[in-house]
Amino acid sequence: MLQGAENMKVAILCEYSLNKKGDGASRDIDGLTHYLSRRDNIELHVITFGNENKKIRKGNLNIHMLKGIKPNILRLFLISRLRRKIAEVDPDIVHAIITLIPYSTAAAFIRNKPTVLTVLGVAAKEIKYAEGIIPFIIKSIHKLNERYVISKIPNIIIITPSIKDLISKWTKSKIYIVQDGIEFEKIQGFQSHKSDNPDILFISHLTKLKGVDILIKALPIVLNSVPDLSAYIAGTGPQEDELKTLVKKLNLEEHVKFLGFIADEEEKYSYYKACKVVVAPSRWDCQPYAVTEGAACGKPIIASDKSNPALLDDGKAGFIFQSENVTDLANKIIKLLTDDGLREEMGKAAREKAREYDWNRIVDRHIEIYKEVIADFHERKGKVQK
Repeated sequence: MLQGAENMKVAILCEYSLNKKGDGASRDIDGLTHYLSRRDNIELHVITFGNENKKIRKGNLNIHMLKGIKPNILRLFLISRLRRKIAEVDPDIVHAIITLIPYSTAAAFIRNKPTVLTVLGVAAKEIKYAEGIIPFIIKSIHKLNERYVISKIPNIIIITPSIKDLISKWTKSKIYIVQDGIEFEKIQGFQSHKSDNPDILFISHLTKLKGVDILIKALPIVLNSVPDLSAYIAGTGPQEDELKTLVKKLNLEEHVKFLGFIADEEEKYSYYKACKVVVAPSRWDCQPYAVTEGAACGKPIIASDKSNPALLDDGKAGFIFQSENVTDLANKIIKLLTDDGLREEMGKAAREKAREYDWNRIVDRHIEIYKEVIADFHERKGKVQK
């Protein structure tokens, strides 16, 4: 399909969710595919596994669903089916999203097409926070796959600059930095309809990796300076009961409210707009969505240094604290909650920075990368043939 530098056929290999519900990776995939498919010069195909073999047309997006098996890790044995479907689609470029089996594995075997891999998480870092023996085993297998595919796929996209040094140790591939996308203008249209205005908001999964317990342990220190403190925790996960027990143990029931999973988009952004500070205390992360979403809502962010918050210029759009350091986190919360002027100034800076993460800008950058990768591939291929 490629004609000059404008039109191209793109095949994306990923776990695709039809109901738009899922983790951060699912939201990244949905956003990228949605906005790419709106471009007139892109013919977009998503190749994924599901419960049956079928082809779905979703606007200008072509979804090729292959009947898979579970658990997903066993789909390693179905890579040949992915490769046959790629050959049938015959794209100008193949883009695997996330390093997990089997999509990235299939892309690593491709030699006759330009290939790109997006790294949304790092299994090598996340494995220590796996909860349970089965998740640990699965993470271990994905860790091995991750090292392999990153070493083999010649073009890598990472979503935050701080993990470039880590990835560079494993590969000689070209590394591009492209942030997560958000619907910046749409977010501006949401308003706060809440009668209560929490001081602190956390939104994510309730897992050890996300560090909610670190936030809770910081609250007694904050209470010494902010006695009417309120913190809202939104999300569900395996640590939920443990966190509620911790709140009770620290006598924080009057100050902490668990909201559960917020499915409604308007309600979620209403909480963002109502709060004073958004906290992302992850023990490890690649810039959690709460950082970009909270910033887009004009809220200062406090994030751990291990959450790799590329959006934050420490001291301008929020604060970065030392991961696991409860006192450091508490002091930075106090600083923002007791200084209205600083909070407003940082919130404005956060919103302006978040504007750079609008999906239209992110898609423009992906298309630039696709063009460059395709041109480089054919240039190298031409030299080999000579």
